[in-house]
Amino acid sequence: MKTSQIINTLMFDYQDFNEQEIISLSKNLPNKMLRWLGANHPDNRTRKIFFLQTNIIIGEDSVINQNFIVSDDYESLLSIGDRVAISPNVTIICSSSPNNSNLKDYAMLYNNNSITSQKVVIKNDVWIGTQSVILPGITIGENSIIGAGSVVTKDIKKNSIVSGVPAKTKRMIT
Repeated sequence: MKTSQIINTLMFDYQDFNEQEIISLSKNLPNKMLRWLGANHPDNRTRKIFFLQTNIIIGEDSVINQNFIVSDDYESLLSIGDRVAISPNVTIICSSSPNNSNLKDYAMLYNNNSITSQKVVIKNDVWIGTQSVILPGITIGENSIIGAGSVVTKDIKKNSIVSGVPAKTKRMIT
């Protein structure tokens, strides 16, 4: 079966397949294609299968909505706990660099910490609002809420409600 046929089948006939059949159909697709399917697939259960195949750890009963973007060079740098709710259009950056740009030769112009590859850990029972961005090396504590449109630049303590750019604690959940 051609790649285009496999993608068509996975996108539109997924309800006819169990998890093992979806994995079998998609196992030879490149990571870029699996991530695209994960970000764009209409079904949460199936989205998670594609993300799991690209080294993202996802706990039980977590929901990952559409347009979830992860920059991690397909390394095992993102861990998502149980019962996590990730709203649409969330971006998590684990790996960051200027890639092929000539800027890589001008480290003195930017913070050397900008070129990094670090784990991001999202603990259990976290809700991440739409359009949020989480930067490298962040841990989000259990039972926390990240407000829509937030940019998370520092670790979030458990039971926190944070929002803003950069995200700041607004209150604690008791």
